[in-house]
Amino acid sequence: MTTYYFHFQSGRRMILDPEGIELASPADALERAARLATDLLCEDELACDWSRSAIRVEDQHQRRVFKLAMTSVRARRSRLRARPH
Repeated sequence: MTTYYFHFQSGRRMILDPEGIELASPADALERAARLATDLLCEDELACDWSRSAIRVEDQHQRRVFKLAMTSVRARRSRLRARPH
């Protein structure tokens, strides 16, 4: 198991995840980051430039695992909502 940290970056501003969470794989970390990003996008009171925002995921050695752009999550949500049922 690896400890992953999910930091929120908006422009130059960074909100650090001080605790992290143990997950089995980078794929699990990506799934969690996507859920976190979706939750943030649903926050009506959060004023943010989403085009300059991302979830930065690092491991316990402070190595960047990946960076998930909020715009990619937002675009995916829009495509899913546009699909006919």
